[in-house]
Amino acid sequence: MIELALPAGKLDGAVAALSAGADAVYFGMKDFSARKGAVNFSLDDLAVIRRLSRSKGQKIYITVNTLVDDSEVTQAVRLLSDIAFYEPDGIIIQDLGLIDIVRRHFPSLPLHGSTQLAVHTVEGVKAMQDLGFERVVLSRELTLDEIAHIRDKCPDIQLKVFIHGALCYGFSGLCMASANVCGRSANRGECAQVCRTWFTERSSGRNGYFFSLEDLMAGQTLRKLDEIGIDSAKIEGRLKGNAYILALTRYYKAVLAGEATEKDAETVATTFLRKSGQGYFDYRKGRPSLVAPYPSHLGLHCGKVVEQAVSGLSIETSVPLQDHDGLQVIVTDGRGLPSAVKFPCRILSKRGRRTIVDWHGKEDLRGLDVYKISSADQNQKAVNTDLPRFQKPVDITLTIGQSALRASALDTTVEVDFQPSQARTPRDSKAQAEAIFRQSDRSRYTLANLTVHNETALDSPFLPLSNLKELRRRLYQALDSLETPPARLESFTESQGVELPKRSLLEGDLPWSLEPKVVDGQTFITLPPVTFDEEGLFNQVEDIMASHGKLYVGLNNIGQIRLAKKHPEHSYFADVYLYLANAWACDLLHKELGDSFVGGYLWMERQERKAPWPISPTPVEGWTPPSFISRSCFRHDSMGEPCSTCPGNSDYEIVQNSVAYSVKVRDCLTVVTKH
Repeated sequence: MIELALPAGKLDGAVAALSAGADAVYFGMKDFSARKGAVNFSLDDLAVIRRLSRSKGQKIYITVNTLVDDSEVTQAVRLLSDIAFYEPDGIIIQDLGLIDIVRRHFPSLPLHGSTQLAVHTVEGVKAMQDLGFERVVLSRELTLDEIAHIRDKCPDIQLKVFIHGALCYGFSGLCMASANVCGRSANRGECAQVCRTWFTERSSGRNGYFFSLEDLMAGQTLRKLDEIGIDSAKIEGRLKGNAYILALTRYYKAVLAGEATEKDAETVATTFLRKSGQGYFDYRKGRPSLVAPYPSHLGLHCGKVVEQAVSGLSIETSVPLQDHDGLQVIVTDGRGLPSAVKFPCRILSKRGRRTIVDWHGKEDLRGLDVYKISSADQNQKAVNTDLPRFQKPVDITLTIGQSALRASALDTTVEVDFQPSQARTPRDSKAQAEAIFRQSDRSRYTLANLTVHNETALDSPFLPLSNLKELRRRLYQALDSLETPPARLESFTESQGVELPKRSLLEGDLPWSLEPKVVDGQTFITLPPVTFDEEGLFNQVEDIMASHGKLYVGLNNIGQIRLAKKHPEHSYFADVYLYLANAWACDLLHKELGDSFVGGYLWMERQERKAPWPISPTPVEGWTPPSFISRSCFRHDSMGEPCSTCPGNSDYEIVQNSVAYSVKVRDCLTVVTKH
């Protein structure tokens, strides 16, 4: 059966999820987590959750899913070393530079590809498999049919699919809105959620949350994913509370068991839920809009205000209310935007399906819908996190010497003074010592197997408990102080890469172009970072290759590596979306493509780097990347225009805080760029 993986922003959430029956939890550590705003996990937390998951036969996945600067690679390697000690079931990464580092230095860490890598095609999944990944988290923009196609063509790698939670407007990993607007990198775990703010469409003067998408709630579609053969279902929400985690675990476990009730779904809605639906699973022309007009927690629709008095609201209820429920009504403010009026439920009286609640607000709420945003019975008991910790079993050798007791493990030896004497009654020295060394308290280690060497001439030497306990203390203290030798990272001798043109010279109608661009006598094309007709795209590229001489081809998605390998007669560079954040990312692509790889653009959020790199990159200067690249059609989803009259290409201009953006819709793909 498909695995159900729950999010955890801190330790008590992970404990709650596993205790409620989740098959796995995923979480980040204090550094290099794409949810920097979460509490995240310390190594002590990791020790607790590793022990708990092992005891229950459940799994843990750790996210190291941000881009890493050259200056941070050593720190990231140290973190990977610490993580490897606890033997997680997978490490979820985005940065290309960490791939080879993990393969070389931490082979015990199973590689899982983050959704931040924007893998959404067959060739993308196969490229990840070629690189040694055990599992790929697919982009959230795929339909059920597209997921089934990938599963069919890629049977030998695990696939993970999002089933619940927030949908980003832009493709994860490709979104630059937060960096462009706020200087906070979504690729560094600092997303400012620009998509949840409002803009003005210039021609109509209309205000709206045009980029705030609905939440995904797969419901029974989870069973279809199971039938397709998807290995893991992922719920988004590392910034959510324990009530959310528990409700989602119980709901989707019930869905898989065929036992989910309407009440289960209602409980989910009151913990956190925007307008919700199937997201891209049933993506098609003419579908309902994916935009959620109100960008925050909407809750469970529970009735309508039918009468309003000075001290009370009369609500025609479709869901029973109780004191201390949280309620809200969505009104329209002076800018034409939805706004929430929130108030606690204090019941004055009930008359059939009408509930009269206390009210002293000024807004006119008559005729408006009422939503329950929290339930009085959702207050959760504190989760006990004072639990046993993971300890790595090690083999220990106890030597009973002529003048000392010695204990050895992991090439570490300690001893205590000891004068052997015959025990008055025969004793099993091994059993006695095993009992002592298994009591390892809060050490990172514990006894696996004990071997006893008796170097005395005595048949049954007497082993004082005080000596054994002191020996135990010294051994575990010595083991805990061991430092893992730092991984010996490659040092590079820099070679001059191709000096790439100003990135603006390679643009077409969109920021990439299959129409060849001749710059300084060299011919360039740049591949799109997103395609839903990969076979057609690759055929088109091969036709261009056949009709031109040597090309310089910009790669913008990891799936395009396989196309490049088929045509080594051309030269390839990492374009702006195949991020070169550090020298090791550059080295990986060089190893994969050989001499046909001629360099690339430095990660566009950086102007400087540490030298040396295997091939020198070109900084991106004087070019603004799109804020959003989205499969959500702005014309249909945001402007509400019908697909039946679509001209194929549409252009808009939007404004926020006096900053203007162009919105281009090309064959239902939306690209939003700041002027």
